[in-house]
Amino acid sequence: MCRVIKRKVKGKYYFYLEESFKFKGKWIKESIYFGPKKPSNEELLKAFSELNKKCMKKGHEVLVQPLTEFITQGQALKLKIAKENKKNLLKSMTAKQKEEFIRRERITFITESNAIEGSTLTYFTTEKIVAQEEHFKQIKRTKIITRTNKEEQEAINLNECIKIYENYLKKKAPLTNEMILQLHYVLLKNISEYEKYRGIYRPVQVYITGSMHEFPTPQEVPGLMKKLIEWYNENAELIHPVELASKFHTKFTTIHPFADGNGRMARLLMNYILQTKDYPFTNIPLKKRNSYMKTQAEGNTENHKPFTNFLTKEIIQQHKK
Repeated sequence: MCRVIKRKVKGKYYFYLEESFKFKGKWIKESIYFGPKKPSNEELLKAFSELNKKCMKKGHEVLVQPLTEFITQGQALKLKIAKENKKNLLKSMTAKQKEEFIRRERITFITESNAIEGSTLTYFTTEKIVAQEEHFKQIKRTKIITRTNKEEQEAINLNECIKIYENYLKKKAPLTNEMILQLHYVLLKNISEYEKYRGIYRPVQVYITGSMHEFPTPQEVPGLMKKLIEWYNENAELIHPVELASKFHTKFTTIHPFADGNGRMARLLMNYILQTKDYPFTNIPLKKRNSYMKTQAEGNTENHKPFTNFLTKEIIQQHKK
């Protein structure tokens, strides 16, 4: 795995970027020398590109970025194959088939992401609600379905969020505070008990039943979200995309920036990061809710490894040939 190494030579410390791999049956090492000072992110990025070129001359592609902690070269190779499998699958389809495949994929995501938060709607009910909403929009009817049914409204809202998401994706828009707040504004539309909190960072303290974790105070949230977005931008090219997405997800849920909708927002933003890096849209299955929630509890203690491993396995399994 590609790593920044601090090595002592004649009593002094020097920094290197190194990658070890097998070449002609033997383990060899390629490296880039930095000198006595720890490299900046800009220097690391440049060195990573140079190191990969050196390794490629010997037939080895460096798949793990230097600030990655948990994803191994072997896992990165499997993730690359999963990414290519999804691309090839979509390429093999006609435009109509591709549209239908993505539609079903999104309905599954809406159903299961809401179900993780307690919704009882099935895939087919969700599909019907979303289709009904689209039909009434076409005939410009404003009263769409029973607004008293929270679960139906949540399905409609998450579908609208995905449309905005896909528009951002087409533009290759950067992940920003404004994007996050816009998506959340739509997510809580017509949800009576939370509508006053839509599109704003929470002005109230939040708690999760059964959790000992103390979430940040409302006063801390804006600053923490600013730091999270800065962290993402600083590390976007230096951490493997799957680990980057998983860490963003757990850091986001640890902050719990909104009065409601944090889990759904985290899963949506996780996918946005994956797709901007050409990795496939991935669902967190309801049947794995317990395992998923355990990884989030670990994330609250700044242990990001469990969810990184969880997401890695899901991507590989969901996008096999």
